[in-house]
Amino acid sequence: MTATFPTSHPTPHPASPAPAVRLPRRVSSSTADRRQAARTALAEHLATHDPLAHVDLTVPERTWARVGTGAGADIWLITWPAGSSTGWHDHGSASGSFVVLTGSLTEYVWTGVATAGTLGASSVREFDGSHIHDVVNHGTETAVSLHAYAPGLAAMTRYELVRGRLQVTSVEQRGESW
Repeated sequence: MTATFPTSHPTPHPASPAPAVRLPRRVSSSTADRRQAARTALAEHLATHDPLAHVDLTVPERTWARVGTGAGADIWLITWPAGSSTGWHDHGSASGSFVVLTGSLTEYVWTGVATAGTLGASSVREFDGSHIHDVVNHGTETAVSLHAYAPGLAAMTRYELVRGRLQVTSVEQRGESW
């Protein structure tokens, strides 16, 4: 698996014209450090493991498993059968990086409006702790991705899109449902 790790994330393409105000965010050194830790952990894991070695592409549901740690980050492997998605969520204070190993995924990002970008095999996406997204496999085959979160993933907030706005529906803590 060869992946190119960007120094910044790509600009997604607009998916909906809902009006909103987008405020600029400052990237702190701790955010930059967390993004670097996630990027490094992902690259190191890929250099020393074959993440596809034990993947069952016939499982009919989206599955996720913590497969390691490194560089101050948790590493998770996710399988995405056709039509599966995460729903709108964030990763608490964790920054992250993920690479699509097989298939393609569409990431919808919330910045006050929904934007979308499709990520094919070997595509890498990085994000900070304020990132809210929904990831979907719109393809016909199972996709697989490898994710690193720094610091380790401890909480996720779930959202629902209601009348053009995201509303918090729950906050999941590590150990409760994942």
